[in-house]
Amino acid sequence: MNYLTVDLYKDFECVADACPNTCCAGWQIGIDPIAYQKMVDNQERLGVPAKEWISENDGAYVAKLDENGRCPMLDEKNLCKIVLKLGPEYLCTTCMGYPRTLRIFGNVTEGWLNMSCPEVIARLMKKPQVKFDLTNDDRPASPFPHTALYLFASSVRTCIVDLLQYPADVSLVTKLFACFDILSKAAASFKNKRTDFGLFQEEIGQYFHEETLLTLDNCLMQGISEGSRYQFLLHVQPSLDERSGRFRELVCQVREYFANNHADTFAGQIRKFKEHTAKYRDFYINYWVYHIFMDAMVIPDYDKVLERFIYTAAEFCMIQTIALVSFVNNGILDKEEYIYIISNMSRMMEHSHLFRKELTKRLDNFHAASAAGVLMMIF
Repeated sequence: MNYLTVDLYKDFECVADACPNTCCAGWQIGIDPIAYQKMVDNQERLGVPAKEWISENDGAYVAKLDENGRCPMLDEKNLCKIVLKLGPEYLCTTCMGYPRTLRIFGNVTEGWLNMSCPEVIARLMKKPQVKFDLTNDDRPASPFPHTALYLFASSVRTCIVDLLQYPADVSLVTKLFACFDILSKAAASFKNKRTDFGLFQEEIGQYFHEETLLTLDNCLMQGISEGSRYQFLLHVQPSLDERSGRFRELVCQVREYFANNHADTFAGQIRKFKEHTAKYRDFYINYWVYHIFMDAMVIPDYDKVLERFIYTAAEFCMIQTIALVSFVNNGILDKEEYIYIISNMSRMMEHSHLFRKELTKRLDNFHAASAAGVLMMIF
């Protein structure tokens, strides 16, 4: 078996009580039957009967969150009572694995870390560039009927990562516009049963010439109006009412901002915001490379990769909008605040079906599921 992972994967360690946005609160925590039985067998050592903090419905077990949405096994110092009293080997598979995610494609297993974890974001912010590790062992591979598609799609993905990390001095908007076009062409090639990557590479080769990218950058920058972007953001932001606490307050501030400001004010403030956040340029590339690695492999329904790209653009858009308003209100965007915003928005995208459904509806209403929509969502 071959293992392809982001380079953060192997050495990642949970920061436990130092985490600014614990994963043990704010969402449903599923508990597998084996872990549940361990809690029953060791409830005296744990000091809490299993049925007091775990509910069961049709064979599915979940932790009963308290009124603040916290796991009942989370103590006042944000440490896990199960780990403290029994040991990490007693954790359920959800808690033991998070934020790691694995996906298998025949003889290749891919792995990454979810960005709903603040420590993952913090590490991405420190890295000049995301890289990947390839290892292997003697484990047998499972049968996989789509090997040819995986090889084609993974080559396309590598191409897009190379473009995002290409050193040409062009905007992120331009690179993402080109990436969306490449993915569109790749989806069309797959539908037409053309999966010769050599021929495909010739078709998209223009994007790997600096002169082409600079020309495209100049055209796109002239065609984007902050006034039209303001109108887009005013109407496309979905409701985040299901969230609670400080993140909900930040979202409410976004509503107040659009209610009390106009396009000209927005244009001036977004310019200052971009100047203030220029130090995060490498992180923005890392963010998109990371998402491309996670989301660009939709096999065999490969055309869904465009939908996932739009979701990522929308997530990035909402992160930047909340961050912009925080910057306007405070005169600075604190790094810890930025991480908090990103991790919460990532949680929404990862785990809230209703939120994604509403987001899809809004994007469709404004015809944003396109390259033009990507331009409106990236700043």
